[in-house]
Amino acid sequence: MNIIKIAILFSYKKGGIFIISKKNLNEVIVDSKIGKKKIDYKGSAISAVRLDAYKAYDGIPILLQKFIDYKDYAAWGEIVKKIDYIYYNIDCLLSKLDKEIHFKEKVKYDVNKGKKLLFKPNIIGSIAIDPITHREADTKKICTEWPIVAAIMRWFHDELNISYSKMSIGECSASTLMISKFLSKFVGKEITPQAVIEGKSGEFYGGWGFYFARKYLKECNLYSHKDNPMNGYEESIEGAYLSPGEAYNQLMVYDLNDIGMDKSKGRVIKIDDGANYEEIRLHKVIVGGDKGDKDDIYKYPGCVLINIPRVKIHDQDLLSGAIKNLGMGLHPYSPWHMEIDEETNSPKMNEDGDYIKYKTHGISGTQSDIIKAIKSQDIFMIHILDAIEIMNKSHDSANAQPTKEGFIFSSLDCVAIDLFTARYCFKNIPMDKAIKIKDENNWSTEFIQKIPIAEIENNNIITTYGYDSPLLRYDLYNYAQKRGIGKQLYYVIGIDNLTKKPLVSLQGHLGKIEENTFVEVITENFYYSLVTIMHDLQSTIFSYLKSQDKLANTSVFNTIMNIYDENKDGVVDYNEKGRGFEDAIYNILEECYKSFNERYGQLKTNFLMVRYFIKNVRKDWNHQGHDFIIDRIYVNIAQVAYEMSQSEEINDDLFIENMKFGKGMWPSWKTATYVLYMSYIYGSVTEEYISIDSLYGWAFQYADKVLNFGKYTQKIKDNIVSLESIQGNIPKVSPHILKSDKRINNPIKKYFEDVYNGEPPLDFTLYVPFEFVYIQGVKIPNIEGTDDKNKIFTVSFSENW
Repeated sequence: MNIIKIAILFSYKKGGIFIISKKNLNEVIVDSKIGKKKIDYKGSAISAVRLDAYKAYDGIPILLQKFIDYKDYAAWGEIVKKIDYIYYNIDCLLSKLDKEIHFKEKVKYDVNKGKKLLFKPNIIGSIAIDPITHREADTKKICTEWPIVAAIMRWFHDELNISYSKMSIGECSASTLMISKFLSKFVGKEITPQAVIEGKSGEFYGGWGFYFARKYLKECNLYSHKDNPMNGYEESIEGAYLSPGEAYNQLMVYDLNDIGMDKSKGRVIKIDDGANYEEIRLHKVIVGGDKGDKDDIYKYPGCVLINIPRVKIHDQDLLSGAIKNLGMGLHPYSPWHMEIDEETNSPKMNEDGDYIKYKTHGISGTQSDIIKAIKSQDIFMIHILDAIEIMNKSHDSANAQPTKEGFIFSSLDCVAIDLFTARYCFKNIPMDKAIKIKDENNWSTEFIQKIPIAEIENNNIITTYGYDSPLLRYDLYNYAQKRGIGKQLYYVIGIDNLTKKPLVSLQGHLGKIEENTFVEVITENFYYSLVTIMHDLQSTIFSYLKSQDKLANTSVFNTIMNIYDENKDGVVDYNEKGRGFEDAIYNILEECYKSFNERYGQLKTNFLMVRYFIKNVRKDWNHQGHDFIIDRIYVNIAQVAYEMSQSEEINDDLFIENMKFGKGMWPSWKTATYVLYMSYIYGSVTEEYISIDSLYGWAFQYADKVLNFGKYTQKIKDNIVSLESIQGNIPKVSPHILKSDKRINNPIKKYFEDVYNGEPPLDFTLYVPFEFVYIQGVKIPNIEGTDDKNKIFTVSFSENW
């Protein structure tokens, strides 16, 4: 009878897709690896669709470059097919969600009242189209893809009959303004922040690519529709600002970060239960105008917020999803906030030499405060998560690794959808085995990963395997539920378009129903962040630290725990982030960024940021006696040690005799520390492969370009400084001993050859601690050792950095 019941429930089709009705969910009993169970039917609805990731936006950058450079309309036709494919799956996704909760009527009601649809992607970095090659830019992989935004906009237009003039797009990334300044300097004309988002300004191409979303939407528009999605593009190029109420016929792009320069565009929202903020100023494009001011309400009628994050592992939080894309626009990020000396821009210390700081509610508090403020203004929100390609290892473009999962998720509940996504990412073993491991360890969750574990074998630290879960140490979803942001209880309903099988959830686990059986859908990928590796892979790193302490007779584990483990429970959770370095670095890094618009300012900014970063690691490296960056450095050393253990080559440890690393064997802590510092200074531990992306490399490039007419580096373009560098994440220097700058025409290598053959060296001197003067016994040109705290990690040439 159960099989018959399921056949009846799944028999209704729309376009070949099985449809499950919510009223029948509580009647569906399936076979599973944990016995006969009812599929989930309580809580917040999450719609899911699984598609072929290769048929979606994969390959679009190459096709777009052909279209831009060669007017290849066949290539554009292939792009259209790919967006059409995404659109078809968006229809499956949102139609299913509407059948569950009937959100269409609410959206149309709000739009008819004058509100506009505001699409909020995540456009960090802002450059998906390289301004020189027109190919895929490095930051493209960490942005929400413009093709998925185009498909979603088309769905709301076609299915709900909402004009494009009643839509807008907004982003509040500070990097957009920075990129705008860089591109304006590069092109020789103004490229507005809105034009950066458009990706096209006249004949110049470079930026995110919304112009091409407009182009797609215009070509898909039926002849009977009189609205034109290209309207508003000229305003973007000109930087003309029209409020939503004044944009009668335009699809506008809004820089939601501009309330810092024009406070009249923002409105202060009070938060009754604010954790980090009692009130927050938010852009009126989002929250609407002052209800007591008719003119303001006319200009700013409020919005229906369509939140479209790209799922990414995050370097300051656990996961970038619906909550983060709305709520991570303000400080503080760190649970501890240091007081800053306005004259030195450095953290203040008391008479005992301890940092003066106060406790905050960290990222969780800030994110919840912002979303509470938005919700309090009667803003209807729909969250659509792009998990077609999830970014692994980092949300920073230099280290992010795309993993093709092929999913799109949607819900009205940001807590439920983020928890569900996190559970999917951080679970790579079957549920029956996971439940058994959970019970054996008395853990609070069965959403666990198989992870590397370090242990001693003879004189080496080898890798075995065990189990862990970052969700054991992460409290955002529980905290946000207590704040009224959303609910943790959910059920999944959707379609696997690869197999045409229904997607459901069982005790929170994603799966599909085949015949009468629940077949679990499990990721094949291993997710963690390099920058929060001590939190994400805690059992891995702790086992390594304890093993190396025993082998090397050190006490690194206790040193780190004394900094991080505030409640002394033996666990470092995500609210234990050290002494507050994350916020402390902002003021000085902003000072570093002031050099950005100087001649070759990108080189100077990179140098100053990394210099500041490592100079405040040890008290004997700076005259103020700071060491607050050591909190971050400990995590970075652990990251380097793990990366070195994954090397495909076996190498001798640099400091412990008869110890090896690579192919699962870990280096000593001292070796990993040395490799990390050498990567900051030189980008390598070998003379042959010193990198242009290092303190030495940036100083060398500047000296060559300014003093030597670019003899060695004239063909090397300056790197665009990333937001992550400004925020103080690990600098863009590979810490891996085997990941050096092996380009064929390494200009530094050629420079060394010329100097060793008798040519005069360039006129610059980089000062480093004595322990870093030599590489493999060779003294590097232009390097001088010093113990002068004022000179360490500075460079002198025509000026001093």
